[in-house]
Amino acid sequence: MPDHGAPACSLCLFHAICGVAETGGTRADAVFRLHPERQAVRAGDFVFHQGRPALTVYPLRAGSAKQVYESPLGWRQVTGFSLPGDVLGLEPHEAPQHGTAAVALQDSVVCVVPVESLRELMAVPAFREAALEVMRRNAQRERVLLVAIGSMKAPQRLAMLLLDLAGEQARRHGRQDGTLTLAMSRTDIASLLGLTLETVSRLLSRFASVGLIAVRQRRLRIIDPAGLASIYADLETCTHRPARAGDPGAEFAPGMTMCQGSAS
Repeated sequence: MPDHGAPACSLCLFHAICGVAETGGTRADAVFRLHPERQAVRAGDFVFHQGRPALTVYPLRAGSAKQVYESPLGWRQVTGFSLPGDVLGLEPHEAPQHGTAAVALQDSVVCVVPVESLRELMAVPAFREAALEVMRRNAQRERVLLVAIGSMKAPQRLAMLLLDLAGEQARRHGRQDGTLTLAMSRTDIASLLGLTLETVSRLLSRFASVGLIAVRQRRLRIIDPAGLASIYADLETCTHRPARAGDPGAEFAPGMTMCQGSAS
């Protein structure tokens, strides 16, 4: 996840009509300009609870969060991670209650936008199309995750998640260096992917040992994205050789092994 604490207003769905952000005018200005309150949320605290009335959506201005579903039988599962610029509580249908809970993964800041304001904005064609595009993208990521959990092997699932996080970073910030700060715990990753904590830890170590990634505490760098993509596609595992001076990431994790012959 992005390692900076700068607000992500430019990534927010409400950016063009938000009076807090400095923006140019859009067609949505004909309706009104939002002046949302800000709310600080400490790491581990709930932004909202599952089953509570869905009266507000929460653009994530800084930090990160996870979505957690609790079944009627009491078991819980992480269903997604949110980054700055995402809107927590935004659903493709107007549910009267929140279908999941949102929990801050680190000290975070959210804005508070009443559902009534969102409904008024959805009457503006430009805003409605932008909101629907966000929902379509989120739905597509959820479908990929469901397929991974239902039919993919454990290495494929983890490779998918790392590539997804890197892709989101590139889309949002233009960063292509593959460096991520994982605000979520390995337990959260295991819950999301339907794996055990031991499996996630073992796979991260294995990916590092063959030069796909380098890990230092919660900082992770994707060294061989093509190799990860081959794991995701379930192609033949690449061979490995000792890392040499000058290899990408050699300075990041001295003594690690590097992949060769990875499928693109």
